Order: sequence, then C-alpha cells, then structure tokens
Amino acid sequence: MGRTREPQKTTDADSDSGSAEEFVVEKIVDRRERKGKVEYLLKWKGYSSDANTWEPPENLDCPELIKAFEQSRETGKKDSGKEKAKPRRSSTTSRKKKGGDSDADNGAASDDDDRDDTASTKSSGKAKRTLEAEEVSGFDKGYIPEKILGATEANGKLLFLVQWKDKDKAQLVKSEEARKHCPQLVIDFYEDRLIWQPLQGETAANK
Repeated sequence: MGRTREPQKTTDADSDSGSAEEFVVEKIVDRRERKGKVEYLLKWKGYSSDANTWEPPENLDCPELIKAFEQSRETGKKDSGKEKAKPRRSSTTSRKKKGGDSDADNGAASDDDDRDDTASTKSSGKAKRTLEAEEVSGFDKGYIPEKILGATEANGKLLFLVQWKDKDKAQLVKSEEARKHCPQLVIDFYEDRLIWQPLQGETAANK
C-alpha cells in the first residue's frame, strides 16, 4: 500500500506535465505524538532512510502496515515491561542472597565462636591436666629428694620446694608429704635457717 504524493517541481517541463508520482510505503519505522496527534515515520520504497518522513494516519492508505506496527509496538512494550521486571526480581533475589550471606556470615561467626570455645576448652583441659600433673609429686613418682631449697605458702598451705636427685627441675610439694617422706631434710632446712642465741648464764660466765 502507499499514498499519492506530488513530486517536487524541479523543471518547467515537469510542472507542465501535471503528472503525479505514487509513493509506496515500505514500512513504518516509528511513531510519535505531536500536539495530541499521532504521526508515523515512514520508510518509502525505492528511497533511502534519509527520505523518511513523518505523516499523520489520515494521509496513509496502508492499514495492514499500521496494524502490524502497532501490534509489534505493543509486543515490544510487554517485552520491555518484562525486562524492567527482571531487575526487580533480581533485586529481590539479591536481597535474599544478602540475607543468605548474612546467615552464612552468622554461621561462620558461630563456627568461629565454636572453634574458639573448643580451643578454650582444650586449653582449659591442658591447664587442668598440667595442674593435676603438678599435684602428682615426685614422691608418688619414686623420685629421691635431695634437698629442700625453700618454702612458701599457697591457699593457706605450707609448701616446700624440693630438689630431686638427678633431676634438673625442683618441685613444690605439700609440707605434710615432705615431713612424711623426708623428715630429716625438713629438719635440716629449718636448722639452716635458725638463729641460735646463747643462754644468759653462758654469756655471764664468758664475761
């Protein structure tokens, strides 16, 4: 389909002929509204795109092309609406993912806490085992006490620092154990630290 359109008057000969040139619409390229009126951008058959013109529908005699263009335009709008809807769904999915990541982060943090608690428990277990090992004295292990190096008080109890024979490390043991297993060493320890004072009679005789 097309419409009749008078050609541009280029020469007198053309003007005298009064002939009309028929322009055939190849396709409708676009649509617009100007001052409330619809216009279509037409591609003319046999002409380049530079010759495209905007025309109102009353000037056209191609209802099939207009109908096909409008249907294609409506389909394009639907597709565009779907494409616009996709980012929203993607955004929702993204938020869900973020929530999932947050849960994963919380899970990771929880795992870290669990590992820390486990490490703390293990460390505490080691400390307890070490403490228990300290409570096992050299007397229980069959070590031979060589000398009492010193004494201290812990938790209201008297402890002796005992040097074991052929052992580099001394050990704190309870005083009752030391008195039980090596009473002589306990006596020697106290004697070394006693300050003997002469009797008054002996002092007067010496004078």
